[in-house]
Amino acid sequence: MNLRLVHAFLILLSAALAVLFGIWCLNQYGRGDSTATLVAGLLSFAVSLGLVVYDSWFLRKTRSLR
Repeated sequence: MNLRLVHAFLILLSAALAVLFGIWCLNQYGRGDSTATLVAGLLSFAVSLGLVVYDSWFLRKTRSLR
């Protein structure tokens, strides 16, 4: 596994972690926690989307590298 694929895999793991954190935040908000957890959950989903977009851009940009 080369460094390019390791980087892409770690970015995808980071995106999955951000989604899990967002789900946890929304669960906490549903239990009556403050609106800060709602904001944190929504921001983590936005970060996850940004990471997926970055990962696809990175893979496209480095496709010609071997």
